[in-house]
Amino acid sequence: MRSRSRRSAFSLFEVVIVSAVLLMVAALTYPTLKNSFGYYKLNGGIDSVRAAWAQARARAIEQGRPYRFAVEPNGSHFRVAPDNDSYWSGSAPSDDSQGKGYILEQGLPGGVRFSLNDAPPASTSSDNQLTTMGNTPDTTNYSGINWSTAVVFQPDGTAKEDVRIVFQVTGVQPTAVQLRGMTCAVTVEPIKK
Repeated sequence: MRSRSRRSAFSLFEVVIVSAVLLMVAALTYPTLKNSFGYYKLNGGIDSVRAAWAQARARAIEQGRPYRFAVEPNGSHFRVAPDNDSYWSGSAPSDDSQGKGYILEQGLPGGVRFSLNDAPPASTSSDNQLTTMGNTPDTTNYSGINWSTAVVFQPDGTAKEDVRIVFQVTGVQPTAVQLRGMTCAVTVEPIKK
């Protein structure tokens, strides 16, 4: 009769070695993964602002009236609505002679902040918390925000002036988005530190 030697389990030493290797790999990849999440959040914020600009410009051309894009100064919220003070004093007017205007109110992904025309963004202690948690700050009531006009899109497809918005998130190189007023061409470029 033949006796076979069978190995029924791993030794404690083998389990500890494999666990240590996995722990080292996780420790080496964590900073890279954390920064890549910030990179995707930053690009998501840029894309949402570019989409809002496209909507505002299209509505201005379509409806034949100017549309305003405004931001929360050193914040993470933006708004698009007709360039009429009645749309910016709270809620939309019920008796607009040009018809109901398009209103868009949105926030950037969690941890992403922007500033207008190279003003340094104010950093708050909640920035790091928002970045690590990955939550999008969402305020359903935008009426309490003091909006700062960034650009006004004209019915002829141009904008009143050039605008530059700098996007920042912790751990990622800041990125500037510039809109040219005459052509409404948009350029995106990383800011060298």
